[in-house]
Amino acid sequence: MKKEISYNLSFPQKKSHYCDVSITVSHPENDITSLSMPVWTPGSYLVREFSGKTDSVNAKSIDGENLKTEKVNKNIWNVFNPEKKDFTFSYRVFGNELTVRTTRINNDHAFISSAGVFMSVSGMENCGCKLTTVLPEGWKKISTGLNRLSENVFFADNYDVLIDSPLEIGNQNILEFEIQGIKHFICLTGEGNYKEKIIINDFRKIAEEQIKFFGGKIPYEHYTFIIHLVEKGGGGLEHLNSFVAQFPRLNFNDEKLYKKFLGLVSHEYFHLWNVKRIRPAELGPFDYNRENYTKSLWVAEGWTSFFDNVFIRRCGLINDEEYFEFIENEYNDVMRFKGRFKQSLSESSYDTWIKFYRKDENFSNTQISYYTKGALVAIMLNIEIIKNTNGEKSLDDVMRILYKDYQNDSSRGYTQERIKEVCESVNGRMLDEFWSMYVDGTDEIPIEKYLSFAGIEVTDSSDSASAALGVDFKTENGKLIITKVIDGGSAYESGLSFRDEIISVNGFRVNEEILKNIFSDKKPGEVLKLILSREGIIKKISVTLLKPIPKFKIKRMENISDEQDKIFKKWILG
Repeated sequence: MKKEISYNLSFPQKKSHYCDVSITVSHPENDITSLSMPVWTPGSYLVREFSGKTDSVNAKSIDGENLKTEKVNKNIWNVFNPEKKDFTFSYRVFGNELTVRTTRINNDHAFISSAGVFMSVSGMENCGCKLTTVLPEGWKKISTGLNRLSENVFFADNYDVLIDSPLEIGNQNILEFEIQGIKHFICLTGEGNYKEKIIINDFRKIAEEQIKFFGGKIPYEHYTFIIHLVEKGGGGLEHLNSFVAQFPRLNFNDEKLYKKFLGLVSHEYFHLWNVKRIRPAELGPFDYNRENYTKSLWVAEGWTSFFDNVFIRRCGLINDEEYFEFIENEYNDVMRFKGRFKQSLSESSYDTWIKFYRKDENFSNTQISYYTKGALVAIMLNIEIIKNTNGEKSLDDVMRILYKDYQNDSSRGYTQERIKEVCESVNGRMLDEFWSMYVDGTDEIPIEKYLSFAGIEVTDSSDSASAALGVDFKTENGKLIITKVIDGGSAYESGLSFRDEIISVNGFRVNEEILKNIFSDKKPGEVLKLILSREGIIKKISVTLLKPIPKFKIKRMENISDEQDKIFKKWILG
């Protein structure tokens, strides 16, 4: 019989944002047992130091004897148990931050981001994990990807599965639908102006389209969508057979924002295959005590960012023009800024632990996102394959081969070399230059040329005759504060800085509206006199105006050839 660890989760101090956790270890093999809290959560590549939310640590043997515990690292505790008795290790976790990767506990509900709540037992990571959840009075529902043994008792095959299964606990609204007899649960926490039938219909369409893409066989016994309806916010995080996402509660009637949300749903669901099964070799088995580096997130996330919107187009939730808007956003995110010349896709993937999740005001000038540039390179690679195979093959075929790799050996992830090898086998040609320039290098990506092969054109929608500062700003306590200075813009070349307060321009005190009016008739080459406050010190700076940073528009060409139409249809329809 497989050895088992028992976890207990309760909420005696929920109003103070605490949960209590106890871990019972039977038949320990050593007189010292180490328990550790992960420092990061899979899918979100930043060391978050979850152990900082832990207190009240203690251990008792099965007969009630207090056992010595000692913290030996920032996230590791030792339990001294010379007689090797069964024992229970207990602690509290504080959680009052509602994101897709952190825990929130209050009187209304609890969202348990498991990697920040449940510790592992050293040497027993492959043991089964039984979780018993004690519900406070008035709470009636538990939503999770874990397998249910009884109403409040769940089971995971091992520790990896346990912490890859968040829990939503309280009185959430749970919608259901089935595909091939397999249940899918949509857990909606909080109030919102959604329509239940529409949500079910749209989520089902996305799931069915992706299941069909990978051959029609569903790789799970049940699936749970956990959706937090919030005042403001967004984002999602994938798990083995569930995901967590946020969406503003009153935005369901905004067609554009709702369709963007469906793109997020498609993205996180696609991770079922691309990340949770088709994964970089470095991302499993995990080391939860330190960073796990990989150069392949441009495939794991970038290709997912390509396919997510393709699928909502294929299942009819958006039309071509709406799909182009998604591409347009990714195009502008990359091609307007000089970061694309400073950091490669593989570097961006590798450095995610120290850069991507710690974006500063200089991010766009020195870095790129492996999500957005990864999606653009995926478009190029897709069109390259379609062209070279006369419309017979595409990036779809690459994904299916990678999935077969997983099915043949689920313990082995892919390498960068394997990704290139499969792409070349489908393409029928070597891709050495493509890889060196656009994956490992910082050459300009010729995305405009590739889009033209599919009958799509790119235009600069900015007014080249006008001028701009090249900054982002916000109004803060009545002050106009610079939040970003774009490399290549007027402000950057003139020495304006992040957090500068713009007080006046050409002698006029400004706010957002006045600044907009001042720039309405300015031309490149004109000089403005600015008065700033920089850390409380008044500065006078002359700014020579340049053309605005380009803003790109993407649309279908009016006249396209049969070849362009063929490539476009293969891309869009598969």
